[in-house]
Amino acid sequence: MTAKTYKLGDIPVTIEYKNIKTLRMTVYPPDGRVCISAPKNAAWEFIRTFAVSKIPWIEKHREKFRRNAMAGNHFQNHEIHYVWGAPYKLELVERRGHPKIILEENVLRLHVRPDTSKDQKQKILDNWYRRLIRDAVPRFIEKWEPVIGVAVKGVYLRKMKSHWGSCNCRKQTIRLNTELAKKPPECLEYVIVHEMVHIIEPSHNRDFYRLMTEHLPAWKLIRKKMNAGEI
Repeated sequence: MTAKTYKLGDIPVTIEYKNIKTLRMTVYPPDGRVCISAPKNAAWEFIRTFAVSKIPWIEKHREKFRRNAMAGNHFQNHEIHYVWGAPYKLELVERRGHPKIILEENVLRLHVRPDTSKDQKQKILDNWYRRLIRDAVPRFIEKWEPVIGVAVKGVYLRKMKSHWGSCNCRKQTIRLNTELAKKPPECLEYVIVHEMVHIIEPSHNRDFYRLMTEHLPAWKLIRKKMNAGEI
């Protein structure tokens, strides 16, 4: 598969040339990355005409992702933060002592010192999401290693803007976006399975998709909902 990146106005568009017959476009969360899958012999002008016709559709999705990214980052009482796909109202508790986060029913209670800045609050929340992912990952790895037939030799966590996960096939390690803690657990499981299958098949080819369907039949529906920002 050959990939190139072009500019459509101020929108970066990645073109992936594949053994397909028709053009396909996807706008990926969380930052609205645009990818077009195109036949190997498709001319740029043909692809560009297709992309220009889709600008309103692209902007609609990018705006939705921007709103989702901005939601819940002002750290004001009653704003919504998501944890494993469920909405929680923020309640700030200013007091002396170590910061901590407590979930109670539909409330995310953030305990911080009175002089804590917004950036510091964001860091506290990001670290908490990271711990949620760290604690959730081992059971999925243990579940899927014997099923897929691979051994994961390392898992790395970081907050990423444009990818939910990645895989180093040679080292048999995977990297996961800590923002997955905001999504339902099925999304984390899908990304883990996706990256584990890449250890066997590095490319997004027919064998990769066959293995995904064999191991996780609902993966297309989960991916579709994630890409549409529905979950």
